[in-house]
Amino acid sequence: MVQINIWFVPRSRSTALMRCLSNIPDSKVFFENFIWAYLLGDKDSMHTERPEDLGVVKNIATVPGVNTNSIIQQWTENQAKVKILKDLFFALKGRHEEVIEKDSVNIFLVRDPEYVFTSFLPTANKLYYYPVKSVFPDLRVFYECILDGIEAVTKLSSKQPLIIDGTQLSSKDGSAKVVKAICEKAGIEFTESLLTWKPTEFLDPTWTAPATLEASDVEQGFFARVNTTTSFADSKERVVDLEELAKEHPDMIEDIRLCKPIYQKIISMPYMLKLD
Repeated sequence: MVQINIWFVPRSRSTALMRCLSNIPDSKVFFENFIWAYLLGDKDSMHTERPEDLGVVKNIATVPGVNTNSIIQQWTENQAKVKILKDLFFALKGRHEEVIEKDSVNIFLVRDPEYVFTSFLPTANKLYYYPVKSVFPDLRVFYECILDGIEAVTKLSSKQPLIIDGTQLSSKDGSAKVVKAICEKAGIEFTESLLTWKPTEFLDPTWTAPATLEASDVEQGFFARVNTTTSFADSKERVVDLEELAKEHPDMIEDIRLCKPIYQKIISMPYMLKLD
């Protein structure tokens, strides 16, 4: 059995990467189950302990029986030959040893906060930054948990972690090299067939994902674009005019300023994937 864990910051092209990895034969994807248990679990969650802090997801109901314990049990008992987990590291609530196997492959997917916080959601017709900040006022948590995760997996796993920048997935060639590097690290044969997928109306129906995520996706449109695509495409990272942005969104500029040094520290680590 092979375990591949994708620990990510939001808006880093992680869902498109999962569409590629879910093409691996005899694999099973567990998609953001821990973060939704963290937010809306029926116990030991923000919903049960401090619902006043839930922001835009405050009206989404919990699902009976879904919580950190049940997700860990479901994950550990699954018998797929390749188990692929995509989640936020802090959502494990410190229960790292119960989730991360000794020979697991751990990928840390990051992206410049300039692009993350200004990511536009066409379906919802709003900036991604504000819905997320309504739940997590200190957005440094998304970058700091990457550092925490790297430190943890270097102790728990026999394999060195691999850091990937979302910008490396902004071209067909770059995305192919990223997927190939992950396969090599996991001891899985890389084929060109991993690089394309079928469009779907919602999330990939073969994935194990919480019903609450599906409901949020319909309302917020978090995955609307990747659901309708069939592969990574060549696309330049947009230019972010920070001076212009500061006129209407000074709070966003401040968060970019706070997160930028953490991001720079992450991509300066020796585990960073180097593309030729």
